[in-house]
Amino acid sequence: MTIKPIVSSNRILYLDILRGMAILFIFIANVYTFSGWQFMPDELKSAMSGDALNTIIKQATVVLVDGKWYSIFSLLFGIGFVIQYENIKRKNGSFTSFFSKRMAGLLLFGLLHLFFLWVGDILTLYALLGFVLIFFRNFSQKRLLIWAGILLLLPIVHLLLMMGLDFYYPYPLFDWFLSYLANNNIQSQLVGGQYNLFADITTWLDGTSWKQLFIMNLGLPSLRLHDILLEGRIFKVLACFLLGIWAGRKMLHNGLLQNKILLKKIATYGFLLGIPMNILLAYTKTQTGDTWEIINFISYAFGVVPLACAYAASVALLVRSGKSLLSILAPVGQMAMSNYIFQTMISIALYYGIGLGLALDTTLWQVILMTISIFSLQVLFSTYWLRNFKFGPLEWVWRMMTYQKYIKNRK
Repeated sequence: MTIKPIVSSNRILYLDILRGMAILFIFIANVYTFSGWQFMPDELKSAMSGDALNTIIKQATVVLVDGKWYSIFSLLFGIGFVIQYENIKRKNGSFTSFFSKRMAGLLLFGLLHLFFLWVGDILTLYALLGFVLIFFRNFSQKRLLIWAGILLLLPIVHLLLMMGLDFYYPYPLFDWFLSYLANNNIQSQLVGGQYNLFADITTWLDGTSWKQLFIMNLGLPSLRLHDILLEGRIFKVLACFLLGIWAGRKMLHNGLLQNKILLKKIATYGFLLGIPMNILLAYTKTQTGDTWEIINFISYAFGVVPLACAYAASVALLVRSGKSLLSILAPVGQMAMSNYIFQTMISIALYYGIGLGLALDTTLWQVILMTISIFSLQVLFSTYWLRNFKFGPLEWVWRMMTYQKYIKNRK
């Protein structure tokens, strides 16, 4: 039986709105790296204008944004998984074959994004874990919650094992990166015999040579893998995928989006637990030592996902109440992958030395203002595009890769 893409008329508006919001706040989180602000020493930050405002913005980002919106994006991935599974099951199609081809396409986009544009790519990890997710498709609701809970706690266990055994196995990836730079005649920056990350990042962002940027980009994924393994992000993302499957089934079969009482409970408990734990999380980032690192992982485990769920439930309540203003974000969410990669391309043009070179010279409040302005343009562009086309440009290519046939895009 022929399997066809989900048409616009069958989309759930709430999911597109939430996905659009996630694209905005993921952009805000990512721009700290694009602009180099994440790597600046404190004395350089203090010398910039609006130091007090910059500090407030940074702390607010840690408490309210960091981790929360990629968790929501992961929840949405799980919900989308359920919708696709139910759609194909009704048509007696092979879900494993369909979803594997879909993840293969996503993996290709992710690898191109990771190796040629930006080290902070999330598509590659999503695609790889998407293959794993197929294994969970028939799990009961109870088993999904149990596994999600275990996976959310595993980063803490993982950290304690590395500390107890004094074996931080991702570290060789960092050593490999330094060797890679040396083998490509790029001198890693040392201060007092120790590696200086900020100096290397400065060289990377300020460089005006496309060749050097390309060489750096090919090596940087080793650092990305180092960070993913060290923080246990694989466990976190897979846990959110499973919670998304649970929520997706509730939406399709139990009227979750119409259950005002349950949505209010999720929002209330999520905020009550999430806000204090994320304030603690922000504080731990200013401290050093093994004890504070353990507290950091604990506050992340018990703070980030509850707050993400509170956001998702709150948006559901707003959409349910008929607040039409949020619907302007739906087109951005409908072409989320295109907008996500466009944000990378725009940021490279703005901040890198091969573009306007604004990195390390732009104060944080200006960076955030530019980010919101760029997203506003994306809202206008996405709205215009979807008036004339069925899918975003990259989503269109992705669908043709998945269904292995030409799909007409123009309306």
